[in-house]
Amino acid sequence: MPAPNTTASGQIIPRNPKEGAVEKPETPAEKMATLIQKMTPELARALPKHMTGDRMARIVLTAIRLNPKLAECTQPSFLGCILACATLGLEPNTPLGHAYLIPRKNNKNKGAIECTLQLGYQGMLDLAGRAGVTVYAYAVRAGDDFRYQLGMEPNIWHIPSEDADREKKPITHAYSVAVTADGRKSARVLSKAQIEARRERSPSANEGPWLTDYEAMCLKTVVRDHFKWMPKSTEKSIIAQGIAIDEAPENGTALLAAMDPAVTAALEGHGVEVAGELPAPAQGAAEGG
Repeated sequence: MPAPNTTASGQIIPRNPKEGAVEKPETPAEKMATLIQKMTPELARALPKHMTGDRMARIVLTAIRLNPKLAECTQPSFLGCILACATLGLEPNTPLGHAYLIPRKNNKNKGAIECTLQLGYQGMLDLAGRAGVTVYAYAVRAGDDFRYQLGMEPNIWHIPSEDADREKKPITHAYSVAVTADGRKSARVLSKAQIEARRERSPSANEGPWLTDYEAMCLKTVVRDHFKWMPKSTEKSIIAQGIAIDEAPENGTALLAAMDPAVTAALEGHGVEVAGELPAPAQGAAEGG
């Protein structure tokens, strides 16, 4: 232990507690928290009026605390997902079930951990409602009286079973019914096999909400599929944008490329390098052709 410093009269000079101390490097969670705080004003600008930037920042910090792996995601992918949530007006990783932030290793990008954004059933309904479309979705279980017909006069008949253990019985179908602002109705039905086929195409088929909220994912799957069959006039930009983001991992599309260009611009404005997570331009485009 080094000898204490003293004055000419022999009095000991108290040491500066910071003297000789080695500063600990920021943890991934601390680094991401710092970036989120810096981007709070950007979040506020992107959010709809009923949400605030501070609230979104708190939600995201809570998500990191509950799942530290999120802090290890590349900054562009994580912050891009947060801004995308803000643009869509959806709260991620909350009991509302709007959307889920899922960290995933990308072997095509040197094994980097990237954040993916998966919309939830309630998030899909929220987007539809803001686009002027009322959507109802239901799960059908074994024992229910369920029939549907297509053709010239489509119709759905569903009377849930009153068995006490109905909720424990397997899901056989899921269906959604949509009513547009001008009164037009449409419906979509998917069997359990069709739902599972779509699940298999998802990179998160065996993680996240597919494991924790299976029924909600069945409902979300049929609602998402239904959006493609709704009258074209109901395909407002917010629905189209939400679908593009949600389908990006399944289509092999770079997530940032599926987002609103304003998201990429905002990230670059804060010094976040996004070029490495966007698809390379086509050869002809690079040469001006």
